[in-house]
Amino acid sequence: MRFLIILIFALSGCDVFDEDKVERICPGENCSGHGTCQITSEGLEYCLCDEGYHNASVPYSCIENFGCNDKPVIYLYPEAETDVRVKFTNPNTVSLSYPLYGPDGWSVRAYPDGKLCDLAIDRCYYSLYWEGPVKDSISFNKGFSVHRDRLITFFEEKLEILGLNYRESQEFIIYWLPILAESTWNIIHFATDSWVSEVPLEVTPLPDTQIRFLMIYKPAEKDTEIETQVLSAPERKGFTLVEWGGRLESGEYTGVAK
Repeated sequence: MRFLIILIFALSGCDVFDEDKVERICPGENCSGHGTCQITSEGLEYCLCDEGYHNASVPYSCIENFGCNDKPVIYLYPEAETDVRVKFTNPNTVSLSYPLYGPDGWSVRAYPDGKLCDLAIDRCYYSLYWEGPVKDSISFNKGFSVHRDRLITFFEEKLEILGLNYRESQEFIIYWLPILAESTWNIIHFATDSWVSEVPLEVTPLPDTQIRFLMIYKPAEKDTEIETQVLSAPERKGFTLVEWGGRLESGEYTGVAK
């Protein structure tokens, strides 16, 4: 009996095996060395990324934050009902998406009115939404200095020049107006060709027209002198792809306060 008591005491003390203290190893990338492997209550493994890193589209990986591109959306307008695949060349481009961005990108049936349907789950959408940390090298010394009170008229005018239709422009303004209106002034630049080069898309079949741009903005306290950017867009004809998004400019910009 004495032997049993001692044995029980030994097993119930500090030497008891604690499963939570065992280091787990996630499959594949195993959090890329920038996070710890965790497990949900359902028994599913996931990466808890370190500060400054986030979950990438590649399973069980953590990549560095470079400043997120906010709410880019992609619209597809084929001339006839068409099965379309859209994929980013860099698999780490996407961190959030709806519908879900899979290993082979998005595969949808697109219609001339812009409706996009995932036949596998019998659900339709009007656009492909994504966000992600893209470490672009886009810089600018041309743009626009825009007061809070002029944002609506500014966007209505410039988005039409860039090639957006009324519905696309409305969605852009609804999303970005409250964000930029937090500042009295904003320096705004529209990256077009540079954005296409920095974030290449693989689209099958290839669209006849692609209108893609990223709005880069920087809050300012005063009106700022900056060379005016000249905007243009291709004519919308044939199978057309449209993408818009935006991000905060954290670096310097060319210009002086008036």
